[in-house]
Formats: sequence, structure tokens, C-alpha cells
Amino acid sequence: MRWVRAGFTLAEMIVVLAILGITAAAVVPAFTRAIDDDPVTAAARAMEQLLDAARTTALTRAVAVRVTIVPETGRYWVYEEDRGAVLPLDSGAAPLGPGVRLSSATVRPTFWFSRIGVVQGDSLLVLGTSGARALVLDRWTGGARVERR
Repeated sequence: MRWVRAGFTLAEMIVVLAILGITAAAVVPAFTRAIDDDPVTAAARAMEQLLDAARTTALTRAVAVRVTIVPETGRYWVYEEDRGAVLPLDSGAAPLGPGVRLSSATVRPTFWFSRIGVVQGDSLLVLGTSGARALVLDRWTGGARVERR
């Protein structure tokens, strides 16, 4: 009669460690991003979402969309431009926390999204006590992302 030893084989342990490593690699960046959401980052992400929504509108409606921002107050306006007509789509204010402000090289930074999603626009910085975040746009794809400065 054979005796069976209780325990794990080396192959089983390697498989378990590989699964744990893959899971950790997927989860850690999400936790890092959640922890990193200070008021400056939150305001920058809100502006990123606004521009992504404008790009999506331009693509789904096949029209040009313009976003104009007032840095001093955080107010914004979104317009649809089609065949010479300018139609207001949305307006509001960015959720700027205490000590957070927007800065741009122009008085009223404006972003134009074409009907195929290509973007032209000005630069935009979100500044605060915890640092600065730059809103960076890919001119060819129209995608926006937040970078730490």
C-alpha cells in the first residue's frame, strides 16, 4: 500500500503565486489612483471628463463641439457647431476645491473637437497647494489625460 503525503507540490505553489502576482498587478494601480485623488487631482479629472464627454458628443453626433472655460471661476460652456449654427449644449462649473484654481496662457481657453474627434485647443493647468496637474490633449485622437507637474 502506498502512503500519500499531505502537502503542496512545487508546481501548485508556483501557480498560486502567479495568480496572486497577476491580481496584485491589476489591483494596486486602482488603489494608487484612489489614494491620489486630492482636490487638485479631483478638479483635473473633472475637467478631463468634461473634455472626454465633449469629444464623445462630437463623434456620436458627427458635429464640431467647442468647450470654453473661464479659469478664474471654473465656469464652462459647451457648444455644438454645425453648418454655421452654434447651439448651446451644456454649461456649468468645475468642482474646484478650496485653494484650487485653473490657469491658462490664454484668457478663455477653448477646445474644438472636430466631427472625427481631432482636437485643437489651449493649455490648461490645475494648481493648488498639493501641486499642479496639466490637462494634456492628444491632438490626433482627441483623448485627454491628467499629468502631474
